[in-house]
Amino acid sequence: MLRKSLLGLLLLAVATATADARYACAVKSTPDGFVALREGPSTRNKMLVRMRPQELVNIMHPDTEDLKRSRDWLWARWYPGTRRTADHTPTGDERTMRSGWVHDKFIDCFEE
Repeated sequence: MLRKSLLGLLLLAVATATADARYACAVKSTPDGFVALREGPSTRNKMLVRMRPQELVNIMHPDTEDLKRSRDWLWARWYPGTRRTADHTPTGDERTMRSGWVHDKFIDCFEE
């Protein structure tokens, strides 16, 4: 009985920790020195901006809090000038944020 109670408490603790986890994503380094944020989910779509390595992007859609994906492309919000360091992930400024599509191989997501 004690074992089942301890197992139940452990599962509850893991579920709570997972629910509270925050995820952040950053632009990966490329040979070109930038990653394109595009108007649509294809290289045929217009490039909106050139995102620099380590700048933050949010891939969760604000209306649904879920991913919006088209094949290997993700809809993302980009926060220009924000850079993640080893010990700090800044908050993005919604006033300067831009949204568009980015190929998922150029985004590095991590749990904080």
